[in-house]
Amino acid sequence: MKRILLGLAMVSSLALMAAQANAAALGECGKSYALTVHGTEPSTTNDATLHYIVGIGQITFGAAGTNGPTGCTVTHLEVEYNDNAVNTFNAGPAACDDGNSLLGTGIPCFDGGNHQNTPGTLSPSSFGNGAALLSIDPSFTWVNGGPGAADLPLAFTLQGSTGAATVLGSIVPDAAGPSSAPPASPVLDITMQKQSTTAVLPVNGGASGYGTAPYLGLSMSLFEGYGAPHSDPFALPGISGSFGSTISALQIFSNGQAGGSASFSTNDNVGNTTGATENDCDSQLTQESNNGDGTTHNVADFVHPSLNCGDAAAGAAFTIDTVQWGSTDTDDYAIVGGLADTADTGGEFIPSGDIANAIGLASSPAGKEAITLVPSSETDSTGPYPETKTALLKLTNTSPAGCDITVGLTNVSGTRSECSASLTTTTAVSEGDTVTSPIGVNCTCTSKSVAETDVFNVNSTSSDCPIASGNTIAFTCKN
Repeated sequence: MKRILLGLAMVSSLALMAAQANAAALGECGKSYALTVHGTEPSTTNDATLHYIVGIGQITFGAAGTNGPTGCTVTHLEVEYNDNAVNTFNAGPAACDDGNSLLGTGIPCFDGGNHQNTPGTLSPSSFGNGAALLSIDPSFTWVNGGPGAADLPLAFTLQGSTGAATVLGSIVPDAAGPSSAPPASPVLDITMQKQSTTAVLPVNGGASGYGTAPYLGLSMSLFEGYGAPHSDPFALPGISGSFGSTISALQIFSNGQAGGSASFSTNDNVGNTTGATENDCDSQLTQESNNGDGTTHNVADFVHPSLNCGDAAAGAAFTIDTVQWGSTDTDDYAIVGGLADTADTGGEFIPSGDIANAIGLASSPAGKEAITLVPSSETDSTGPYPETKTALLKLTNTSPAGCDITVGLTNVSGTRSECSASLTTTTAVSEGDTVTSPIGVNCTCTSKSVAETDVFNVNSTSSDCPIASGNTIAFTCKN
């Protein structure tokens, strides 16, 4: 009997080993992902005020078999995380903009490094149903406003789509409730999107990558989040703790310039007595760095004050960090890291009191700024003199950027004894997706005693948008 039982035990063990050996490797192994998390701190009483959490990051898994027969280890990880702003845990793997920060200690950002307190693991979940267990322990060097060392162990139950291109998950809850005070035991979901296997990063040596793929073209982004509680020293003006969302379009041009438009929908609109809204704000963006894992650090400034953009009048600016993903890394996740304005911070960045992140999706076609002159010449032949006729510069902007246009005139030929040319104004804003004619080119002739033909060049430049056509247009003025 003992031999039979022993034989059965050996057969069972061999069968289990064979099943493990033949089990399919987890689909995430060997891949890299951009990740984003949303959630709140745990609530232990009814109807308690919820504290919002957002985060984005990048994660790379080693080959299958590096953690059990079908699992793998996490070989690279960096995460930016904002739990209730500096009131609880606002942390980043690195710090940027020290010299442009109000505290002199910078704001959170990515640096492309591997930031793990202990290496993460991916393994089959004990809950079954084809799920996987992801355990990570991201580490941070910027915490709640300045230098600091911290980490945050997290575990998620994951389910991947076909090919594990998109992976969705929910945090593994503490069995008996929160084990300690926040930031421990958060209630989170996680989304991971596979990064490109063909994009080569960083670009341009890791400095500004704008103008070079994947940081090129048109994209649309949707931000959402909450303002920090009033007790946060960096809380936004207005009603604290309120929800807001922002839809924006961004055009990154091939020459590295970038601009767009943002439409804010926030609780600040409640009780608005100023008359100014944030319904249509022109933005200008610069990229300060891009890293080999697809992470970036960017600055967005709001320009062209109007009743549709009070933020521009306030000199508002944001730092926005992103993680690229998609088949060509042209989509991204984004997070707000720092805020600035003229009146409150003197244009210096403070840690974000806006607990917000975003999804950005590539779009098409890419827009452009084009300038034409209608008509191209003016003829004064009927009098009476002096007589002025005017041609109009037609500004056609198919991008979402608000383009600043400056125009000048230079004489090419002619005596200019009886005729001359002038501009009605030398500057204009060509708003996104509009056709306007705000600048006139005048031809003024004083007589027709001598036939005269003068040729001028109308020279157009832009500080923030490349002009696809019409930089220099010949203008003929004659009597």
